[in-house]
Amino acid sequence: MTLHLRPRTLRARLTLWYTAFLSGMFACLGVTALMLLDHGLRDNVDASLQSVARSIAESTRGPSRFGPDLDEALESMLGPGLAERFFRLLDPFGRPDPRVAPRSRVQLPLSPEALRNAEEGRETYETLTMSGVSASPVRLLTLPVIERGRIIHLVQVAMPLESAETARARFLFILLGLAPVALGGAGVGGWFLARRALAPVDAMVETARRISAEDLSRRIEAVSSNDELERLAAVLNDMLARLERSFTAVRHFSADAAHELRTPLTILKGEIEVALRSTSPEPESYRVLISCLEEVDRLSTLVEDLLFLARADSGNLKLAQTPLNLAEVIQDVAPALQALCETAGVTFTVSAPSAVWVQGNGPMLFRVVFNLGENASKYTPQGGTMTVTLTQEATTATLAVRDTGPGIAPEEHGRIFDRFYRGDPARSRGGTGLGLALARSIVLAHSGQITVESAPGQGSCFRVTLPLVASARA
Repeated sequence: MTLHLRPRTLRARLTLWYTAFLSGMFACLGVTALMLLDHGLRDNVDASLQSVARSIAESTRGPSRFGPDLDEALESMLGPGLAERFFRLLDPFGRPDPRVAPRSRVQLPLSPEALRNAEEGRETYETLTMSGVSASPVRLLTLPVIERGRIIHLVQVAMPLESAETARARFLFILLGLAPVALGGAGVGGWFLARRALAPVDAMVETARRISAEDLSRRIEAVSSNDELERLAAVLNDMLARLERSFTAVRHFSADAAHELRTPLTILKGEIEVALRSTSPEPESYRVLISCLEEVDRLSTLVEDLLFLARADSGNLKLAQTPLNLAEVIQDVAPALQALCETAGVTFTVSAPSAVWVQGNGPMLFRVVFNLGENASKYTPQGGTMTVTLTQEATTATLAVRDTGPGIAPEEHGRIFDRFYRGDPARSRGGTGLGLALARSIVLAHSGQITVESAPGQGSCFRVTLPLVASARA
């Protein structure tokens, strides 16, 4: 199983990117600051060691350089503890000077590199770990004392790095403690900025969501900011204007074509009926005339449906609506649906209360129930079931038509009510392809809603919701 951890909204992604960028910046700045602090602390320690070593070297050049004055100088510069532990005087060969009493209780090491550097007159800094001497590393300076061009002494002065490490640890602790607070503030700030920047996009989305094929007159409000969002709104509005013109042209064509077809179809139907009544055609000719008459009737029905949809699209559909008992409409349509189901080998059942009053047009609601039932019986396999149920809630009546057919894929739910739409070949079994589109237009004209619940292999349920008559509401 694959886990998709990518944030779903652009706002969340912008906030995440902003916080991640600041996290990287904070990490780089923290590492740089820590390195600079460490370098500065080491430089301070080295400067202190050099100052002490040079002072000791100057004090050894006097007449009483090996006397009590040296002891006092060491104790004043290093302190009694450090003077005893971290100071040594060596002869030019790196051996303890016999004229100076041992002062260190530990043996400070003299590396070959430090001895070579001393022979060349150069000082040497080293960082050592001396067990038993200090818990922290020790910084050691080996300084040659030169007099008249020759080395007379080697001065070794060491200092623990405990204070430097303590300062560095305190700085790191403060840095790590403040980092979550800073990143949290950055995340909140990033979310606020992203929300503020994307607010016009949210407004565009809400406006675009309300735009449908039935109403393309809406436009996206563009804020006069002369930025990318304003240009996007202008492009979308231009696209909507072109779509509106295209849809209007298609609707006019459908309405005009359907209107123009009514007259020749009526004439053709009349002539076929006259031919059937006035003569006694041969059986084959009679069968052909009957077939032509059936096709003319089918075309006439298709033309009337197209005209109905054209009026609905243009907003000119006016239905005379009165209070009616929807349960009676279902009982009226039940025999026709029962006949369809018997022909298809499908079990048909109806479940409805005695009275559910809605404001509507009886013939139109009859057609809604019939179209949904006909659609269900057509796609339900032999031996399946189709159920029509009617329920009443506080303010609405709900008509549900269920079947045990092949079901509808989720990606087709949004287009199943489009006219002439053909989706899964398993659902393409004749018909004009206008039944569901007509049912949807009629339901919308009644201020209702029609939805579908379906999945492949699990059948389908078309649900129509209509408002109750005010006097019938609970």
